[in-house]
Amino acid sequence: MDSFGKKVRELRTAAGLSQEKLAEQLEIAEKTVQRYEKGLRPDTYGLAKLASFFNVSADYLLGLKGYEQQLLERESRLKGAKGYNRLYAHYLKCLNDYEISEDKDYYWIELGDDFMGGQTQWVGWADKEHRLELRALRPVKPREAVALCTKVSGKPMVLNSQMDAEVFRIYGGQAIVREDICKVWLPEFLEVTAAENPELAALRRYDRLLGRT
Repeated sequence: MDSFGKKVRELRTAAGLSQEKLAEQLEIAEKTVQRYEKGLRPDTYGLAKLASFFNVSADYLLGLKGYEQQLLERESRLKGAKGYNRLYAHYLKCLNDYEISEDKDYYWIELGDDFMGGQTQWVGWADKEHRLELRALRPVKPREAVALCTKVSGKPMVLNSQMDAEVFRIYGGQAIVREDICKVWLPEFLEVTAAENPELAALRRYDRLLGRT
């Protein structure tokens, strides 16, 4: 697998950034980026900034993962492309260089290989016995949601356009999406879903612990 310097250069090139622009994004000197690409490894803080900006693991940059794992992580970001990668560049823009419309509502959503959901709220009951509750996406304060998601799960994409939504479909993960964009381009996330009453689920787990079921 490529060396640390080659990986940094490949990611920068894929993002369509010059060494000067990457330095501005990371708030470091351009010469520091040049040193990275020559193979000089940064300190822990610098490594964390690089990994966070490109949304890759520090282990990937340092080559501490197995060869196949490194290939999988590279593929998950660059999608096999070499040189400038428009999708990856836009993905990074949604992670690092987005705008938030203060007069719009936003939702917090998540997309995985076999999962689709988001931060929801109770909107009613699906049955008379109150065994199933109906849940729908709830509005979130976007800046607070970005900060919390970053702390808990990693940086989310912020989606404000059709292209943002299309790139999110490709990369998945967590996203803070503007309400109007979600309605038009990601409508499946707005479907009301039925879920088991959490109180009943908790009682069932308690009964199992006591050997009652």
